[in-house]
Formats: sequence, C-alpha cells, structure tokens
Amino acid sequence: MKLVFFGSSDFSLKSLDACLASGHETVLVVTTPPQKKGRGLHLEPTVVRVAAEKHGRPVEEFPELCDPEVVRKIRELAPDIFVVASYGKILPKSLLEIPKYRLNVHPSLIPRYRGAAPIHWPILNGDMETGVSIIDIAEKMDAGDIFYQTRYPIHPAMNAAELSHELASLSAQALQAVFRMIEQRSLAGVPQDESQATIARKLVKNDGLVSFRDSAEMISRKIRGLAPWPGCYFFFKQERVMLLSAVPAVGVTSDPWVPPGTLLEVDPGGSVLVSTAEKALRIFRVKPEGKNVMSAFDFVNGRRLSAGQVIL
Repeated sequence: MKLVFFGSSDFSLKSLDACLASGHETVLVVTTPPQKKGRGLHLEPTVVRVAAEKHGRPVEEFPELCDPEVVRKIRELAPDIFVVASYGKILPKSLLEIPKYRLNVHPSLIPRYRGAAPIHWPILNGDMETGVSIIDIAEKMDAGDIFYQTRYPIHPAMNAAELSHELASLSAQALQAVFRMIEQRSLAGVPQDESQATIARKLVKNDGLVSFRDSAEMISRKIRGLAPWPGCYFFFKQERVMLLSAVPAVGVTSDPWVPPGTLLEVDPGGSVLVSTAEKALRIFRVKPEGKNVMSAFDFVNGRRLSAGQVIL
C-alpha cells in the first residue's frame, strides 16, 4: 500500500520510522515550513524534513493544505493510508476523503486529553497513567473512532520531555500493530464516549508562573509537567527565577502560621526548604534570569537570604 506521512516535531520521528519500516511505500512526507530559531533567527527545517531527506523520501512543506493544487498533488499519488503524528495543522475534508485509512497518532488515552498538550496535562493533573491512541481523523478535533490503544504508567519523577520520549516509542509499536490489522483486514474502529472527553488546552507562557500559595505537590507537578516549555518560575523581587528541580518534602508539613514562600531550611548540601499552602517544598536547582543553572543553596546564599525570610 501507499502511505503519506504528516509530522513536524521530535515526537513524529519514531512514527515516521515505523512507517518506513512497515513494508508499505511512503510516497510522501509532509511537514511544516521552516521556522526561525536560535539567536540569529535562522530559518531551520523541521526534524521530520531532515529525517525524510536522510532516508531519500520525497518531502513537501505545504503552507496551505486546502490549496486545490496541494489536494491534486496528493490525490495523484493515490495513497491508501494517511499517518498523522504531531503535524501541527488540521487536515481539511478535501484531503481526508482521499485515503481508505486515516491514522492519527495521539499521545493520550482518548477521549481524555483531546487537543494541543496531551502529554503535559496528565502530569499536571497528577494522573497515574496515560498512553497512546491510534484514531481515525474526524472533522471534530481528536474525535475519530479508536482503532488501537495502549497504556503507559507515569513515574512520579517523570517530566513531560521524558514522557514524550517514551510515548513516541510506544507510538511506533502502536502503529506497527495497526498496520498488521490493516494487512489482515481486521481493522475496526470503536466510537469514542463523548461523555468522557476532556480537553488538553494549549499551554501559554504564563502557565509556568508558580505561587507558593499552591501545595508542594502542585508545584512539583508543574515543574515536571511544564518541562521543557514553558517551564516553571517565580519572581524574587524583580528577578525571574526558573524552578528546575523540586519535590514535596517527606514528613514535613507547613505551619499554617508561616507565610507561604518562607525559607524553612537552608542546606549547605545544595537544597532549600520552602513553605507552601500544603506541606513544604524542597528545591534543588534553579536558574535565575540571565544566569547559569545553580543549586538552590547557592541562589539564596548569593542573595544573603536565611531561614525565616520570604522569597516571594
């Protein structure tokens, strides 16, 4: 069978590999146009384009998928299968009508976490597990029938970048299973339960702002769930400080009479203990704006802070 792959990000690469190794002919790889990156704001192609060229596959960067010329080009390839994995654009109906099989690789247990940030929100919400779903592509976002699902436990210390890596590998395995179903003519979709649907809205930079009036557990989840972007941060006076590593302190409960954000302990070994609305937070590593990563101890020591002072 002929296959067209749509993808743009690092997460897409394992799915692309699965397509290339499937035995089906990947006749085209579609990715998004280059974006400006780095200090020099140079235009850089997506990692998917680089990978496609490395494997000698035709690749296109269509600015507008609804362009009749784009639809014509893809229709002329007569593809049997579309595979979409972290592409970043919605496929119009005129394209969706072309192939027999339309496979959307979605890193969540659909119908939970439809939308733009399905990897981050399970961590932010404290879920114990997530997974990968291969679903049909419907006009409504992430609402197509479910072809295949596999579950993955979320380790309590795992951040979003690490989870993305694991789910990308799991996606490749899921696609392989679906390809076998297609070959055996046994692929069948199960409608989603709309009553269980939740939305994983797009993250914005302000999501990273931390308040020590939240619980230590909530702050810890934000640090992990928002890594690497937008990251977690608080303000010390006018200085923006990224929180890189912190965990709820075991066996330490914040005194309700102590204001949130109060330094409870400064450990020369590198960490500091800070009060929150519930329990205390042990902070290990931070990055002040314009500075290098440093231990929390070095941060408070460099600003002549001591136990009993408030760092908000």
